[in-house]
Amino acid sequence: MHKRYRKFVLAMYRKFRHPRVLKQNRFRRWFARHFLDKTVWKPTRHTFAGGIAVGAFAMMLVLPGQMGIAFALAALLRVNIPIAMLVTWVTNPVTMPPVAWWEIEFGNWFITTLHLGNPPPLDWHDLKEMLRRITSDYTRYREILAHFKPWIASLYAGGVLLGLLIAPVGYALSYMLWDVMLMLTHRRVKPDPPPPGVE
Repeated sequence: MHKRYRKFVLAMYRKFRHPRVLKQNRFRRWFARHFLDKTVWKPTRHTFAGGIAVGAFAMMLVLPGQMGIAFALAALLRVNIPIAMLVTWVTNPVTMPPVAWWEIEFGNWFITTLHLGNPPPLDWHDLKEMLRRITSDYTRYREILAHFKPWIASLYAGGVLLGLLIAPVGYALSYMLWDVMLMLTHRRVKPDPPPPGVE
């Protein structure tokens, strides 16, 4: 099954990268350049660090389809797509409540500081209860979101700003630690010592 899948992927790759196909229209040339380039699938120091940065930004966006956002941004910026998509899983159903709460707190501070509004404070327990009700009863999704409306602007302002702050930090750290990660993932196996009496 794995061999068939790999054969299918390689065949599709060759088909879309064929010069005759690329000459047909601009969209196919653009698609091949951004989504079929080997550099966005095989990590190098720059593309790996860029994938971490893109994933770190996308994970702070409390939106459905974070992986899709990371996929598109990574392809457009020509950084590693799988790494970017993988990093978005840092914010998952378990970690989402504290992340959302910090984003709202930061967004409230930002909006109040710039005199763009006066959003009400949000208690941590109220946020946890709202998220619990959303996940337990999807039929009342709109009703609960309407109750959450005063903090929507703070959530997205805080998320975008925190994402823009975290992304360059993630890039710098992963860029500097690239050699360390290579050593950890490609450890050389020590050869067995020669038997006694053999020089």
